[in-house]
Amino acid sequence: MSKADIQFNEKTWEAFEKQKLELSNAMLTQKGILGKFRSNFKQEKGPLQIIINTMNRRQVMTYDDKGSAIKKDFLTWNANYHGKDWVDNDLWIREHIHGIHYEPKFKTTFTQDLETGEMIPKKEYNGAVEVYDIELTDKNRKQVIEDIINNCNGSIIDNIKFYGHFTNSPQGPSFRCNLYTYDQFTSSSMEELERLGRKQGGPQGNAPYQSKDANCI
Repeated sequence: MSKADIQFNEKTWEAFEKQKLELSNAMLTQKGILGKFRSNFKQEKGPLQIIINTMNRRQVMTYDDKGSAIKKDFLTWNANYHGKDWVDNDLWIREHIHGIHYEPKFKTTFTQDLETGEMIPKKEYNGAVEVYDIELTDKNRKQVIEDIINNCNGSIIDNIKFYGHFTNSPQGPSFRCNLYTYDQFTSSSMEELERLGRKQGGPQGNAPYQSKDANCI
């Protein structure tokens, strides 16, 4: 694997650089950390390992072409990257998140040309918007998740925490749950995941209680 083949999630600063905007200190720090890993990583000292920690599903409110609100199922995942440098020291990137990034948004203001009276538009930066990248459907869900895990060579399914994140609903208040099996996570709709997470004993029926500090929150 060449250095260019190391696939980090760099979409946020790519979006800002495309608009010729300055990167925030946090973006510059993260970009520097990833760049240092790429620079120091030596394939001949051992393969790059990508170790998935968590995979997360949540429904996000979006809008169709007619302005109608619709909920879509999106995936994010969190992984550690491990490699070796030229003297065989360990290199780590920890808790790197895929499946979400931020893009700049703009507003248009106007100034008046005092000589001609013409109103001149000007595009101004107006914060950032959260963008989810990996949409799941009933048709693609299992394959998308399976492909990600298979492409992360240091990952073991039994070591991955599978999360569902849920907002307030007629079934109860917002919560998240990390007690799902791989099969439940890949096979269930969001509605089914919520039902499993809210039931007594959790998704697998063996949780001693529902904790607000861990597991189903």
